Amino acid sequence: MESLILQLHEISAVKFGSFKLKSGITSPIYIDLRLIISYPSLLRHISQTLISSITATTTFDLICGVPYTALPIATTVSVSNDIPMVMRRKEVKDYGTSKSIEGNFRKDQTCLIVEDLVTSGTSVLETALPLRAAGLKVTDAVVLIDREQGGRENLEENGIKLHAIIKLSEMLRVLREKGKLEEEVEKGVLKFLEENRKVSVVKGVDKSVRVKVSGFEERAKLAKNEMGKRLFEVMVKKESNLCVAADVGTAKELLELAEKVSVLVLGWLGMIGVLCLFAFVWLTWFSIYFILFFACRLDLRYVC
Repeated sequence: MESLILQLHEISAVKFGSFKLKSGITSPIYIDLRLIISYPSLLRHISQTLISSITATTTFDLICGVPYTALPIATTVSVSNDIPMVMRRKEVKDYGTSKSIEGNFRKDQTCLIVEDLVTSGTSVLETALPLRAAGLKVTDAVVLIDREQGGRENLEENGIKLHAIIKLSEMLRVLREKGKLEEEVEKGVLKFLEENRKVSVVKGVDKSVRVKVSGFEERAKLAKNEMGKRLFEVMVKKESNLCVAADVGTAKELLELAEKVSVLVLGWLGMIGVLCLFAFVWLTWFSIYFILFFACRLDLRYVC
């Protein structure tokens, strides 16, 4: 692993100073593996090393990279080794399919989590939670660097075995032996590790999939389409997104119904089977006119 450690040091992925970690603690060393996406050969090297480190007794059907740094690593592993991959969303969209896990998978398949670095194990657990909720089994995780600060133990408590390629103490030893690290700096980091052997999982991990639902007023400000913007403003004004689906046979019936409920409803979904194409187009433009000038109510979730 010496070659890999020295390459990471060469691209300045290993930094010394004072850095605040996700866990909240301040560390004298920081590993910035986001840089590896700019070095294709190193990315391939890391990806192949990760997958080859998994023992033959560890079986899995899919892989999932922890967003975001581990995604390119997992993708490279998937493409190079023909292993199916799924992707976990950090935020579930409130439109479209609203999935937390993207990709093709079946219930009870086993998914291997791929991570770049582990401190407390929080990010791995944040990824395991929605995977398990989707019906997948998660029993193992493979990581490039283990900071040796409680992550392995925290994951084991949650039924996940950690497979680490490099331990932080080993990285320090190699850098010191190769003249890349001063003795005093090495001692300072080792002392920090000794004093922070057990970093707790960040609170709130059970809420890893956060859904952001914007209000109509916010959507109106963000809307790029003028018609959509106007319709959201109408929703804010009327404090409603009520709509009506009308299954009628003629335009006359639709208009008669519109007269009765126009004060309450913004939009229409008309199922008019007997109208010709001209009538359909005419009704479409009439609906737009009706919406803009009578300020009725429509569910526009599909607009965003």
